[in-house]
Amino acid sequence: MAYKRFLVCADNHGHLVDADAMIKLMAFADSWKPHYRIHLGDLWDFSPLRKGASPEDRAEGISMDYLAGMTFLDAFKPNYLTLGNHDDRIWLGMNSGDGILQERCAELVKHSEEQFKKRKITWCSYHVSKYLQMPEGGPKLLHGFRATMYPARSHYENWGSCLVGHVHKPDIYSARHIDGSQAFSLGCMANIDALTYADRHAAKLSWRNGFLYGLINDKTGAWNAWNVTKEGSDWISPQGIL
Repeated sequence: MAYKRFLVCADNHGHLVDADAMIKLMAFADSWKPHYRIHLGDLWDFSPLRKGASPEDRAEGISMDYLAGMTFLDAFKPNYLTLGNHDDRIWLGMNSGDGILQERCAELVKHSEEQFKKRKITWCSYHVSKYLQMPEGGPKLLHGFRATMYPARSHYENWGSCLVGHVHKPDIYSARHIDGSQAFSLGCMANIDALTYADRHAAKLSWRNGFLYGLINDKTGAWNAWNVTKEGSDWISPQGIL
């Protein structure tokens, strides 16, 4: 019996990535040496494609954001990628009523899928019925769909044991279940101050930079995980201050 290590991140939001978070993640990856690297989506931000985007947002374009996301992808080198609601904007854009936007989004979708294949990334689209798992089983891997006060528990209700991003809030739910089921949400890799769309939402007060690491039994699929979060200027983990 042996355990395999995994490392999970989410929500770098393209050009809005937090530089300090990226440095901590890559340093941790070097020491943890995960067998599996997992990205739970919102690799990109694509704010100009957001429904109700301001003229200022639309004026920014998406090329810089797209390239920043690809740079993150090449640095982290995930084995698994679950697309997020922000990533999904280019897939949705292929059905836009704007012909130029349709063509641009189709180009980016084609390029993205080619690059995922080239990098041998197992990936899934953003859909409530889509998720990934490691070869040994373990938690379902998905971006997340619910922004609630208790995100781990609310996702457990529909997906059971799972790891999710989306909410930018580290959280854990241990189910009252004989199997000892758990669900986790993790912090984000983006610069939280730069995510100005949430500046008038109290939920932002619970957002943290962070990532997650864990172990999975290669015989039984039993697993556990731990959040790493930034509190002030310190990065806190069960191993101590990083």
